[in-house]
Amino acid sequence: MTRVELTEKQKEFWNHKPSRWNIKEGATRSGKTWLDYYIIPKRIRAIEGLPGHVFLIGNTKSTLERNVLEPMRELYGPELVGRVRPDNTVKLFGRNCYAIGADKESQVTKIQGASVAYCYGDEVVTWNKKVFDMLKSRLDKPYSCFDGTCNPDNKNHWFLKFLESGADIFRQKYTIEDNPFLPEEFVENLKLEYRGTVLYNRYILGEWCNAEGLLFPQFADNPDEWEVKGELPLFNMINIGLDIGGTRSHSSLIVTGITADLSEIVTFAERKVVHAKGTIDAERLCTETVDLIRALWIQGFVVSSVFVDNAEQVILNSIRVAVQRAGFPTNVMDCRKIDGKTRILTYNMLLNRHKMKFQAVPMVVESLSTALYDTKSKEDKILDDFTTDVDTFDAHFYSWSTFMELITGRST
Repeated sequence: MTRVELTEKQKEFWNHKPSRWNIKEGATRSGKTWLDYYIIPKRIRAIEGLPGHVFLIGNTKSTLERNVLEPMRELYGPELVGRVRPDNTVKLFGRNCYAIGADKESQVTKIQGASVAYCYGDEVVTWNKKVFDMLKSRLDKPYSCFDGTCNPDNKNHWFLKFLESGADIFRQKYTIEDNPFLPEEFVENLKLEYRGTVLYNRYILGEWCNAEGLLFPQFADNPDEWEVKGELPLFNMINIGLDIGGTRSHSSLIVTGITADLSEIVTFAERKVVHAKGTIDAERLCTETVDLIRALWIQGFVVSSVFVDNAEQVILNSIRVAVQRAGFPTNVMDCRKIDGKTRILTYNMLLNRHKMKFQAVPMVVESLSTALYDTKSKEDKILDDFTTDVDTFDAHFYSWSTFMELITGRST
C-alpha cells in the first residue's frame, strides 16, 4: 500500500474532532483540496446507517467534477466514485449522494427541504450567498457537519463575515509555503505570475484583502520592458478586437498577433474611431475596419478574425458584409468576454511571464497603464466610469481572449 504523506496543516485538520463548520482557506496549490480526497470518505463512513443526505457542492457541477470527483475517481476507481447522473445524484463509497453547483440563486431549490448529514463545499467564495444561507438551515442533525475550502477574496465578502461570526467553526489558513511537496520551480513560477498584484496576497500568502489602485502596477511603472524592439516575430494568427464604445465614448480597433508556438502575443496596430456626440456611426466602423484589414494586407499581414463587441449584433453583421464585399478572407464574429477577476488574473500572468508584448501602440499601453479597480464594487471589477480608456482595454482583450486557454496553458 502506498504511504500517504501529509503536511503539518493537513495532519492538524485530519486529527481535529469535526466542528459544525470546518474550513480550509488560503493560497492556491497549498494542499487544501488534496486532503479532502481522504476526508470525504472518512466523513461518509462516520455517518454510515444514520439518516440525512450527503451533498457535494461546487461553483458549478463541472468545476466540482474537475476539482474533486475526477481526482477521487482516479484514486479510488469508478466503482467507489461514480459519475453524476442527470438527477444530480452520484454514488460515493456505497452511498447515494447529491452533487450540485451553487453559482446561481436558483440552485437554492436543490437543497431546500433536505436534511443534510454531511456537506462538502468546493470554492465556497464563488457560491451564491443564498445557497449557503439555505444550507445553514439544512444541517439539522446533531452530527451534521460541513467541510469547505476557498481562496480568500475581498474583506467585504459575505463568507469572510460568516467566518468571523463566532459560529462553531474550525478555521485553518494556508500559505503556499505550507505545502513542502510542491517543486521549487513551480512555486517560483507561481509567485512570478502573481507578483506585484493583490492576487499575490490572496493566492500566495492566503490573505483576505481588497483590490485597490492600478490593475497592472508592474506594467505602469515601466511599460518599455514589454516593448518589442526591431522586427516583429512570425505570427501564426493575427486578429482584430473591436470595442464599440457607447454614445459617450469612442470605438477602438486593436490588432494582436499570436506566435505559432504560443510563446507570445504581440499587439502592434491600433485605431481610434471618435463618433459624434450621442451617436455611433455604423457606416464609419465598417469603413475603418475594412481599411485597417487592407492596410495590414499591404504590409503582408493576413487578418484571421475580427472579434466584435457582441452587444451590437446589427453593427457586427454590417461589418461582416463589408469585409466579405471587400474580398478579404477574414471572419467577423462575436468577441469573448469573461468575468473581471479572471481577466485581471490572466493579464497579470501574461505580463509577469512576458508573454504579452507591444509595439507602437501608445493607446493600448496607456489604457493598461491607467486601468483601475472599482473600489465601490464588492467584487474585483474594472473601473468603467469614463475616467480611463476602458474601450481600448476591452478591444485589446477581445483581440486574443478567444484563445486564452491556449495562450496561458490553463483552463478558466
